[in-house]
Amino acid sequence: MIPSSHHGSWSGPNRLWFEGPEPERSDGRIAADATTINYTWSFRGAAQQGVIRLFGPDSALRCEWTDTWHAKDGMALHGCSDENVVVFYGTYPAGDGPEWGWRIELDFRDPEHLLLRMFNCEPGKSSVLAVDLRGER
Repeated sequence: MIPSSHHGSWSGPNRLWFEGPEPERSDGRIAADATTINYTWSFRGAAQQGVIRLFGPDSALRCEWTDTWHAKDGMALHGCSDENVVVFYGTYPAGDGPEWGWRIELDFRDPEHLLLRMFNCEPGKSSVLAVDLRGER
């Protein structure tokens, strides 16, 4: 699931797009093992943390995701791994309209970096980058 080349600790910039075109910036940290990504970041000085737990074979992965800011109650997402990129997708309620989508990408292609990206997917529109955490050793 998570290649052994990417087990261990990573740190780097975290960007969160929340209000307006400029991202909120903070320091991010990632700890990875064979099946779990733990990450930390902050929003306007308040510490935040998240956990992504992977289950299943690469061709039909699922994950349980919690994040103190994005998904306090947790979400189940489904996806797959292809050439050291893992992509998960799930939906969440967004008011009175249709559910919105949430996509998480874990990129293990570069042995010097672990990339964690999250996208908000509004129905009928293109996905929008919401989080970009770029960890390095």
